[in-house]
Amino acid sequence: MTRLEIKWPDATAERVRAARGRLERAGEGLRAISLEKRLQSIGGVLEDWTAADSPWRRELATALAADSPFHEGTVREGLEAALRAWKADDFVECARRELSAVLQPSNLILSPFEWTAVLAGGSVPMPTMLSVLLPLVLGSPVLLRETSNDRTTSALLKRSLEARNATLARAFEYLAFSADDIAFDTLLEAPCIVATGSDETIRSISQRLRPSQRLLAYGHRFSIGVLGPAQEFDDDAIRQAAEGFAVDVARWDQTGCLSPVVIYLVGGEPSIGKSLARATADALEAISHSMPRGQITTAVAASHATERAEARMRLGSSKNARESMLFEGEDYTVVLESNAEARPAPLHRFLRLMPVDSLEELDRALGPFRGQLSNVAIAGFSPDTADELQRRLIRFGASRFTKPGRLQTPPVDWPHDGMPLLTPIARFTQSD
Repeated sequence: MTRLEIKWPDATAERVRAARGRLERAGEGLRAISLEKRLQSIGGVLEDWTAADSPWRRELATALAADSPFHEGTVREGLEAALRAWKADDFVECARRELSAVLQPSNLILSPFEWTAVLAGGSVPMPTMLSVLLPLVLGSPVLLRETSNDRTTSALLKRSLEARNATLARAFEYLAFSADDIAFDTLLEAPCIVATGSDETIRSISQRLRPSQRLLAYGHRFSIGVLGPAQEFDDDAIRQAAEGFAVDVARWDQTGCLSPVVIYLVGGEPSIGKSLARATADALEAISHSMPRGQITTAVAASHATERAEARMRLGSSKNARESMLFEGEDYTVVLESNAEARPAPLHRFLRLMPVDSLEELDRALGPFRGQLSNVAIAGFSPDTADELQRRLIRFGASRFTKPGRLQTPPVDWPHDGMPLLTPIARFTQSD
């Protein structure tokens, strides 16, 4: 007797298909609103989130502190600093300028994608928020697959959209499921996909798409600090740089692409590196009282222990003893290395300082990471040398230069991975 095998439809995939149907219908209403009206509404949502005493920001801080490994003090400070750096007016002006540069001099018209899938990644909520809001400005409804590290931001963002414009809110839905769920294939049917994740994840996604689909991918990136040999580095200047770098490391426990993993010391006296290492450790110790490091996994703890032990071994070597330093706190590790040899970056407030003699040697140290650099904090260079440094680092992927203490607070209109805000996910049609 032949056994009849019945394959039942996957429940999560059905939820994705149902959400897609609702969003495609909601898209008609979304596109019935003018581009300017959509832009003004999204600008209003940003105003609500970035206001001095935003109830949305307060609620998100409380929820994230309860549901994530971050400490409440770290979450509150990180959200406050990042979202207060966003200016709604700058966002609106940037969008107008960017789109008008394409639309006004030509006979092109905006042709929004029927829907956009956003695959969130990481633990920091701001990139997820922006990835949702940008397609809505263009008139494309959004289905967000939440990251496993943040199941909070999407619901609050939906409610804040409802408070401003119900039509925009209906054009945004969110779901949670694993990458090996069959629903993932259903989500990847979207005509436009915005994905954040590891290079392996991005590669896997791109291999499953048709050439006709649009993919905006944000893969692995990291940020650094670079300290120059300025002669005017006195104790106060070193302290200010150290406090800035310490804030950059402590925010979001050094887990985002804007977190510095290395500070390169270019051509300075060895005493400057030692003073900076000591001052940075002191600053991280002070920060730990108001922003303690959050929970870490067993694997991360083991990585920290291994890298600390190896740093002690190098420090005990007669060859490195005069050049290296190690500072260990309950929440942090600062290692002043004797050279710029590539070493593991355990993150979670583990910072290396690496000396290089020149900008050419900095190029060689960064050689294996070409294309992966994100933001760079710079101090201690003359204007001419700073310009040369920036020209060099752009070749490695750097898309923003700033000062210590500002790595984690980019403006809302910064060119993420060197790209403008809207046109990478916009579709245009010509009308003669």
